[in-house]
Amino acid sequence: MSWYRGRYVTSKRTLAQWMVDSKKDYHFRVRNKDKADPTVVNFVFSDNIKKDRRLYVASRVIYNHYLDYCYQQDLTPLSNRQFKHNMELLGFVYQKHHRFYAGYYQNKVTTAYKNIGIIKR
Repeated sequence: MSWYRGRYVTSKRTLAQWMVDSKKDYHFRVRNKDKADPTVVNFVFSDNIKKDRRLYVASRVIYNHYLDYCYQQDLTPLSNRQFKHNMELLGFVYQKHHRFYAGYYQNKVTTAYKNIGIIKR
């Protein structure tokens, strides 16, 4: 913490630590497990996926991780469109997100899934 123009200023690192230590529950609860495809449900509840209300993941990235998961488990993966439908059925919001940019001029808005994150190992 430091003092700047009459106010206390915290660094981003301490702010991130404060968010981790906060008492508020950011866990996301999955809905409609019985209606969704079992491969998508198993993927969402795998060890590499974190369900948190503060997280976003680009749709292309999460679908590629889903394909890798299916090939590792010897399952037949769904198409991108069916995967999107099942993710929305489970409650993950599919939306345009300005944080993810693609292209040379970085002006293209891509889509992302809200409330889900990938744990890197």
